[in-house]
Amino acid sequence: MTVGAMPGVQVKKIVRAGCVIIALRGELDVCTAADVVRALTALAAAGARIIVDLAELAFMDCYSLSQLTAVRAQARRAGGDLVLAGPQPAVLRLLVLCDMVSRRLVFTSVDEAVSSARSAPAAPGPPGAAGGAAASPVRSGIVSSALFRGGAAMRHARRLPGLITAASRRRHDGAGTH
Repeated sequence: MTVGAMPGVQVKKIVRAGCVIIALRGELDVCTAADVVRALTALAAAGARIIVDLAELAFMDCYSLSQLTAVRAQARRAGGDLVLAGPQPAVLRLLVLCDMVSRRLVFTSVDEAVSSARSAPAAPGPPGAAGGAAASPVRSGIVSSALFRGGAAMRHARRLPGLITAASRRRHDGAGTH
């Protein structure tokens, strides 16, 4: 189901295994982010587990990334989560430079994100709820096992060349082109 075609970015919504997958295609920047963020915010307010599929997103700017992280915070407060999956090399570079990989925000694929969502408990409500202490990030929300193992930045850094190679291969093999 196509949610909408916005200038510069197309959005497609799919529901799979209790997750709402939002596939983005094109470029997400300060000029195109508002409608995407509005749609994601509505899902986040409902506490949905949102996976943003970046496999066909050629570009994302820092503004758009900051908006996505704000939507993630809202989703987590509502008991859901928002994660990113399958970024292309240019988008992955932004995510690495902004330290999003170590924040358990990025998965290598939608399949990995869905699989992780099935095994992860729901994100906690607001801090102070249910006992007063915020839950550990490892126990809350969707945790990327492939990109962040054991909490050390160096461990996930070893995985990045493979991620970049996989993203480049998808792009060069014609995956994602219609």
